[in-house]
Amino acid sequence: MAKTVRIKAAKIPKSKKKVQFKVEVKGELNITSFIACQRVDQRLFLYVGNLLQSGDPDLLVGERFLLWDVPVFYALPDVGILGAVGHVLVDAQTGDLKLNDSTPFEEMKINAKRLYQQTTSQTAA
Repeated sequence: MAKTVRIKAAKIPKSKKKVQFKVEVKGELNITSFIACQRVDQRLFLYVGNLLQSGDPDLLVGERFLLWDVPVFYALPDVGILGAVGHVLVDAQTGDLKLNDSTPFEEMKINAKRLYQQTTSQTAA
């Protein structure tokens, strides 16, 4: 049975480097966490809107894959980040977005709308 290990963002190098993990998985991080976030932000801007943004990703390590798990947040200009609305997986070797295994964009829109409604109802009260 294949296992996956999640490595928190704070423990991952910020530049393109070869990495070795004690779980005996070796791979090359061709896509840094920064580049993964840029790719997610670009896709969000094109297909969802400009009020969603990526956060610091975790690295998922499996027997045959290295994936960035990039959280997506909803933010308002004068308020800041309201909360998480989903996540997007990015292949750390190719840079491909794994949209079939990520939160669908329509679900992110629904989650963002819910956060907006919660915020506006709290400020109106």
